[in-house]
Amino acid sequence: MQQKNSKLFLLLFLGTLSGFGPFVTDLYLPSLPTLSKYFNVSTSLTQMTLTGGMIGLALGQLIIGPISDKYGRKISLIISLIIFLLSTLVIILVPNIYMMIIFRFIQGSSAAGALVISRAVSTDLYQGEEMRKFFGLLMVINGIAPIISPVMGSFLLGIGNWQAIFVILGVIGFILLMICFRFKESLKIENRKRGSIIDTYLNVFQVLKNKKFTLLVLIQAFSMGALFGYISASPFILQTHYGLSTFLYSLCFGANGLAIVIGNYLSSNLNERNSLTIGTSLMLLTSIILFFILTMNLSVFLVEILFFLLLLGFGFILASAASLAMDSERNQAGSASAMIGFFPFFFGGVVSPLVGIGNIFYSTSITIFLCSLVTYILFLIVKKIF
Repeated sequence: MQQKNSKLFLLLFLGTLSGFGPFVTDLYLPSLPTLSKYFNVSTSLTQMTLTGGMIGLALGQLIIGPISDKYGRKISLIISLIIFLLSTLVIILVPNIYMMIIFRFIQGSSAAGALVISRAVSTDLYQGEEMRKFFGLLMVINGIAPIISPVMGSFLLGIGNWQAIFVILGVIGFILLMICFRFKESLKIENRKRGSIIDTYLNVFQVLKNKKFTLLVLIQAFSMGALFGYISASPFILQTHYGLSTFLYSLCFGANGLAIVIGNYLSSNLNERNSLTIGTSLMLLTSIILFFILTMNLSVFLVEILFFLLLLGFGFILASAASLAMDSERNQAGSASAMIGFFPFFFGGVVSPLVGIGNIFYSTSITIFLCSLVTYILFLIVKKIF
């Protein structure tokens, strides 16, 4: 008889794993201006460290998701966490920004294991309404990461240097690795993929033939594009331009992270269709107003309110789109989870440096508006077809 973990253990463990990727991204956000000065490089080049991490998170899920379908979730997670620890150690010692970009990519690729496997395990163990509610709980825990991480990052920056932030990431990664040995494998041997590893990877592209799945993944991708446009630009808009202290910036960033949690919680009381309607509509409307607020260089108070509402809308989309997509590809959970993770983070990685081109107010507002507009259009297509 297969041993099982308790539901509480799974909730806490999988929730922490699902929040690990955002934590890796957000903890060092307050140090971006500091990194720019430390390495004496441009804002756009500094933002490439963020891009490297996010593209790594995207591609890593494509690699690890199918492997976990073939060899199991536990061993795949253990290996990815070991690589994460090694890459984090190198980042602490890097002599220039270029090496940091490379190892941020490796760090992100390995941290991807936590993200992709947390979703796959949830799909292994739950289905239907129970899976949707569990996904919702995961997303609430996931939403705590952007609340805690910038506050912690600013605190670490205040008492030490940017390297201290990566020391903490290494410690958290080590703790997760130790806990991982308590985790009971969720994918039974008889349910694992047969055939060669090449066949296993081809399953990644097989799931894209499911039109509903693909459209839902693209909804997540473009909504995440708006999110990462905000993440990448906010330190420079709020700290450099408006002059907020590192601590005040982290409070604003934490409040916006709370908006994601609130949106996700409110969506749990709605069906997926209504949740996506509210989320996509709110993001589009907010992005239009935000465009005028930013380009007219109005009060930082108004900017923060609009950022909060934008992420509130994103919270409505997050769990609903993911659970619907995963439920439509239950038999290939690892590959489906890989695609759900790849497109949003890859797209976020592409979007991030765009907000640093030219006038950051114009580039940020245009990027967020276009991403929100496409998200809304894709939802209208899904609603019409299904």
